Parts: sequence; C-alpha cells; structure tokens
Amino acid sequence: MKLTLGQAAKHAGRAKGTLSKALNNGQITGEKDGKGRWQIDPSELQRWIEANPLPNTTENQDTTPLETPENTNGNSALEVEVKMLREQMAEMRSMNERERQTLVDQIESLHGQIERQSADHRQALAALTDQRERTAEQPKRGLWARLVG
Repeated sequence: MKLTLGQAAKHAGRAKGTLSKALNNGQITGEKDGKGRWQIDPSELQRWIEANPLPNTTENQDTTPLETPENTNGNSALEVEVKMLREQMAEMRSMNERERQTLVDQIESLHGQIERQSADHRQALAALTDQRERTAEQPKRGLWARLVG
C-alpha cells in the first residue's frame, strides 16, 4: 500500500514541501497516480528518512527509533488498507441487501400475478362447466310424449 504525500509527510515528521522537493530532486522515488498525486512506497520513505535525519537527532542515537517509524508506516498502511476493505465490505453488504430486497419484491409480485391468473382460470373453468350443464339437460318433452311415456 503506497502513501500519499500528506501521509508520507505525517509519518516522516516532515513538511509536505520538504518531501515534495525531495521527490522532484529524485532523492525519493515515487509515482504519480492518474490524478497527479504522489504515491510513495513506505520502504522508500524509510530509506530517505534514514539518509536525511532530522537536525535535532545525533549520530549516537540508537537505531531502534528509526525502525519504529517503519513499523508505524507499515502498520499505518495496513490499517488504511483494512479500513478501505471494511468500507468496501459494508458497501457490498448494502448492495447485496438492496438486490435481495429487489428480488423479494419481484417474487411477491410474481406470486400476486400467479394468484390473479389462477383466479381467472377458475372463473373460466366455472363458466365452461356451467355451459356444459345447460347443454346436457334433457330437452322438454311435449304433451304427447309426457302422456305416452
């Protein structure tokens, strides 16, 4: 995970202008993204920090403090990445919930449509059944057929 110029300045304890000059002079290698913003590798930043200590540090100082910013940079970069991934997961969950709700609504709509069609079919069947009963009735017999038969 690369650092922006502001993040790198914060981790190095330096001004953004100082890092910008170092980038433009080639003391720090970095890339510009599609929007023209610097992207700096944490290990490259650490190399530059070690090569350019702050004026108030002495050469007799233990190397442990120099290692701490690297761990902080690495951890910070990981924390940023974890945060971004959590945001992406939350966004995906909300998108999945919206899709699920859309599908539930579609299913309910289809159930309603099936019920209406089923009711229409029952009415049509009842109408057909009624017509068959009327046609199946015996025709009325005349007076002579009733007397004789």
